[in-house]
Amino acid sequence: MAEPHQGHTHAAAFPAPPPFFKHFTAENLSRLKDIQRPNTQSVGDGDSSTNQTELENLPDELKYLIPPIPPDDGRYWNFGDRYNIADRLPSLEDQGITQIYPSQPRSPTANESDGTQSEWTQDRAVILRKMAESLLLNFLELVGVLAISPSEFSRKIDDLRIIFINAHHLLNEYRPHQARETLILMMEEQLERSRAETAGIMRMKEKVESVLSKLASSLNGLESSGRQQRNPGNKSLEKHGRIWDALDEVLGG
Repeated sequence: MAEPHQGHTHAAAFPAPPPFFKHFTAENLSRLKDIQRPNTQSVGDGDSSTNQTELENLPDELKYLIPPIPPDDGRYWNFGDRYNIADRLPSLEDQGITQIYPSQPRSPTANESDGTQSEWTQDRAVILRKMAESLLLNFLELVGVLAISPSEFSRKIDDLRIIFINAHHLLNEYRPHQARETLILMMEEQLERSRAETAGIMRMKEKVESVLSKLASSLNGLESSGRQQRNPGNKSLEKHGRIWDALDEVLGG
């Protein structure tokens, strides 16, 4: 349904929107729903697919509203680059690069089913240390080759390149674990902030309740003293001053 691949369109830094975007209007969406509704009722709830023959008979402006079928090879184009539909780290073998470390087991081991660490997980750090030692050794060999036969340096450069790519690929396999642990850390920090805010609210609530109880007792004292004395004098003013001081202490602190 999409238009043919155009190299200059995909290579642009800020490509224009695809020309068929103008067909995505409310009127066309309503027309497509009216066409699909009888088909859905006739096919039933068990099958939500649309008849291919009827799709071919749709007007061109409505064909663009139908989501395309996923590519058979599992890859798609996006701004001139190809991506896999399944978001996974491609293996070195798929990229045509020699893998110098053992592959990860396809199926979980018995230890993994018990919740304990597998031997593969424990060996990754050892493999990275071995790669670092191999890098140093190959670099020393490269220096020796340059001193004895400079024209044969390309072989050692290729060896160093393969080691670097393998180490980088092995580190990239930790990305899902890094993302998971980062998300856990963010959620723990958010939980701690929520708990701290809740604790602060509870402390302020206790202070307010304490002040309110003091105000109630002070008001009761004022009422009783008012009954005994017609002119409360300076004592009532002092009590009012203490009340305002208590309010300032709570609201200001």
